[in-house]
Amino acid sequence: MANKRRPRKTRGLHYKKYVYGVQDKQDIIEEDHQFKKDDGSHKPVFKGSWYGVEWPMSQFRKVDVLTVALALEKGFQVVPLDDDNDASKRMKLPFELIIEILLRTDKPTCLNHLLICKATYHMLLPLKYKHPLLTSTNFLKFVDMITLPINRNRFTNYVKVLDLSHTIQAGKNSYVSKLLRRFSKTLEVFVSSQTSFGISPLVSLRLCSNLKVLDLHLVSETVNLKELFKAIEHCQHLEQLSFPRSSITCEDFNIKWPEDLWFLKIQGGITDEFLFGSWFPETITNLEFSHCPHITGDSVNDLLMRIGMNLTHLSIYYPMPNLKSNSMDTVFLYCPNLTFLYMNIEYISRDAFDENLLPLLEGDYDRPLKTLIIDASGLLGEGAKLHPDDLTIAVCEERLPELVSLKLSRLLGWNFEGDDVSDLVNELENRDGSLYTI
Repeated sequence: MANKRRPRKTRGLHYKKYVYGVQDKQDIIEEDHQFKKDDGSHKPVFKGSWYGVEWPMSQFRKVDVLTVALALEKGFQVVPLDDDNDASKRMKLPFELIIEILLRTDKPTCLNHLLICKATYHMLLPLKYKHPLLTSTNFLKFVDMITLPINRNRFTNYVKVLDLSHTIQAGKNSYVSKLLRRFSKTLEVFVSSQTSFGISPLVSLRLCSNLKVLDLHLVSETVNLKELFKAIEHCQHLEQLSFPRSSITCEDFNIKWPEDLWFLKIQGGITDEFLFGSWFPETITNLEFSHCPHITGDSVNDLLMRIGMNLTHLSIYYPMPNLKSNSMDTVFLYCPNLTFLYMNIEYISRDAFDENLLPLLEGDYDRPLKTLIIDASGLLGEGAKLHPDDLTIAVCEERLPELVSLKLSRLLGWNFEGDDVSDLVNELENRDGSLYTI
């Protein structure tokens, strides 16, 4: 154990420093402390190394108080730096402009930008954690860092987008629940992974009062829809909702939907009774159906009759096993204001483009459909349900006057080099439109 009564060493204080080319009578002080030689007319001078007491002139540098005190004790005079040297130390551009330049780079929150100075660190750190890029390799490290007691309040107000779609099997229900609780005050977007979304995350989801996007379409675990709807009731600012594709059927139709909801993706254990008995808000403009094994065309058409006038985007993906080959032929009647339509060939026929089901709209109002996508699953004989001439006639007769983008699947089995498709392409090009194959 060290002897505390032993006097401290004062090595170097009684030795004289010799410098080549300097006379012995001149007082020389170490340059490391910025002491300068006396010119003979005044006291020895000590040039201070600080630029001011306020930022940005101080540049976050600390003044060596001990060095200044020792210099004053020895009779040195403390003078400020020269104006030229002081100006050279300052920033050449305003700090706001420097941040704007960094934000316009390819990687604005990279490590090199964070280490420029403390000011850029504190400005860019919230942006770096606003949308953390989480994968299976760094997810556990992220959870460990966030849950440390020292970081309890450090990143709470930073994370606004929590995307777990790339974590796959790395997460657990407890981890996801902890993250939702930790970021509940500022979280606006949550995308769940394929697993790790059970009862605990559903309960923690009720605390996220500022949530705007809830995407559960990747969840393969069985989710209780009744608990999900209870959690949704606390998210009054929710705008986009995607149901899980594997869920328990829900018989409770008294759902309090968020007032600002405009995007809804229906999938999983939704039944005909749910679509018939539930009230859907008129604010919904984007509607999608996918992986719904229990619903039929009657319930879908009934829903479109109620809210179809407000829809601008409609997508019906494969598979929908209970839909018939012509269940969606009336889509243009119930949804006249669509600007985007994605449909699988299994659920429509050529009658959908007939003048009875695709009529001219009343008055001077043109049908606003601009993008039409017809996909196919590759089953034999699907392409025979629709012919290129059916689309060509609908475009020529001004029943699809705003159509500029037509995307057709190659699995339809059409001859895209033939005359029928060429006539369709020419008609679209005359209207500044294009045909694409997917």
